[in-house]
Amino acid sequence: MTSIFFGNALTLLATLGNRTPSPRRERGNPLDGLDGMPLLRSAVAAIREGPEAVVRAFAERGNEERAIADNILLFVPSGDELHCRQRFGNDVEYALEMRVRLNDSSSLVANAWSARHALFASTNVLPMLPTERSGCAIPLIDNDVPIAVLYCGFVQRQSSSLLEGTCVLASEIAVPFALACERERDLARSLYDGLTGLLTPRAFRERLARVLDEDRNGGKVALWFVDTDRFKEVNDSFGHAVGDRVLQQMAELLRTHAVARTDFVARNGGDEFCAALIGIPKTLAIERAQDFCDAVRSHDFGIPLRLTASIGVAAYPFDARTAATLLERADRAMYAGKKAGRDRVSFALEGRDPALYR
Repeated sequence: MTSIFFGNALTLLATLGNRTPSPRRERGNPLDGLDGMPLLRSAVAAIREGPEAVVRAFAERGNEERAIADNILLFVPSGDELHCRQRFGNDVEYALEMRVRLNDSSSLVANAWSARHALFASTNVLPMLPTERSGCAIPLIDNDVPIAVLYCGFVQRQSSSLLEGTCVLASEIAVPFALACERERDLARSLYDGLTGLLTPRAFRERLARVLDEDRNGGKVALWFVDTDRFKEVNDSFGHAVGDRVLQQMAELLRTHAVARTDFVARNGGDEFCAALIGIPKTLAIERAQDFCDAVRSHDFGIPLRLTASIGVAAYPFDARTAATLLERADRAMYAGKKAGRDRVSFALEGRDPALYR
């Protein structure tokens, strides 16, 4: 859907009200033709920034067209619940903690999700916040399937006509919201490995290259190249489903040995992993690699086979000055450890063969 939309404005315009644009405008800027629809124009422009930016356009631009709500909440599905993902207003300080079960008949947003059309609060189904006297919930639909619910709450009691107008206004962002969600999913698939949630090889290499180019870390960036020893035996003996669980546990171990907000980790493919350690000397990176190696050896993976890891360490700028060369030096060091018997940390040495730690 996204690629069609960005290449052809007709797709969006036809979806939003069965308009028939001039044949001369078959391709071009998707904002063309939306001059008389300021909210929709803002929502379309926000697609590249993500779903939350589309909803923000509704909260900001919508108020210019109509006094739409005192409080605005966006609920998205998570398992058998709807979670509040975004909030606007004066009474929504704790709204992000709100959880609503999909089958909760007393919840306005759950009922709107199930009904797949907008609903107003009533004496039987109250507004979402205790300070409100009126409210409406509008499901955002993509291909006849709800993907979120937009809730608008009012401190003062409002007429049915105002609530209906709010619902009509909210419906204008349904298609841009769906497109932004699809683009967000596509971006996540390109950045994160589907099995482990770690960075993909390409995303890791691009980020590592940026870090080295910026060189804001005192010239200290260390790289681990990690191989899961005997992993083929896991797949051959216990099956690929068990192997996948082992890789997920390896990924979680690697996360716990990385420093949040500075270090970053990736699945390099198969049973290999990489970690970039930012702002630490090479000696400390080697010691931390040994700690991780020890943690893998002592970890219970739930199978009658003891797993270990072989880790190669290289550092910028001592061992390499580019991301590609740094990866190659760490990879070579890792293989030196495997040849020496596995379950080891080895590290690159400038101008010499890799050395074993301990």
